[in-house]
Amino acid sequence: MSRRSERVASLLQSLLSEIIMFELNDPIFKKFISITEIKIGEDLKKATVYFRVYDAKPEELEASLNRAKGYIKKLLAERMTIKFLPDIEFKQDLREEEEKRLEELFERIKKS
Repeated sequence: MSRRSERVASLLQSLLSEIIMFELNDPIFKKFISITEIKIGEDLKKATVYFRVYDAKPEELEASLNRAKGYIKKLLAERMTIKFLPDIEFKQDLREEEEKRLEELFERIKKS
């Protein structure tokens, strides 16, 4: 990832956290949501936002965030001074679950 992409991703992460916490009115967004990572292409046209949620069903939240992304993008455009705002896609961060699954597999292999 280029330096510019990293800066845009960092700014996006900060602004998205703020928008989700304070400006979206749906009660599902009042859960503890953590933006864990943003992957953005070198051309800055597409950003994948990875999140983790506590106290809610991640699938429902992912669907709600993707439904609200037009409004979220509008709010981002008001706050960012960038020529083209990347298209945003929200996905749940499954790294923790995958790590647990791998650890369990390694433990089974050790016992064999």
